[in-house]
Amino acid sequence: MKKLNSFEDLGSLIPDKSKVKKQFKIQNNLSKQNLEAHYSVKGRAGTPVIILKGFSGLKKEDLKNLAKPIKNKLGIGGSVKKNEIFFQGDKREKIISILESQGHSVKRIGG
Repeated sequence: MKKLNSFEDLGSLIPDKSKVKKQFKIQNNLSKQNLEAHYSVKGRAGTPVIILKGFSGLKKEDLKNLAKPIKNKLGIGGSVKKNEIFFQGDKREKIISILESQGHSVKRIGG
């Protein structure tokens, strides 16, 4: 039997038909928004939070559907409150790049 030195070698033992390829495809059927990405640690014991503001004409469910794939892709938590999306941690650059790839314009504010 061949010695396996990496996960790629281990993957060679699995037939191609049963391999599952994990792809993150973020779909957004929402209208393009002009957003602001705020950096905040106020009232959170120094823990950074990114707050997306400036959504217009969207319901809470639309905001949840927009935030969920971003949270899954970046492996962070977050919530929707008062027509704003809160993301835990300081991953503002990645969040901005994802939103801009969807066609939104995002402005950095603070931090």
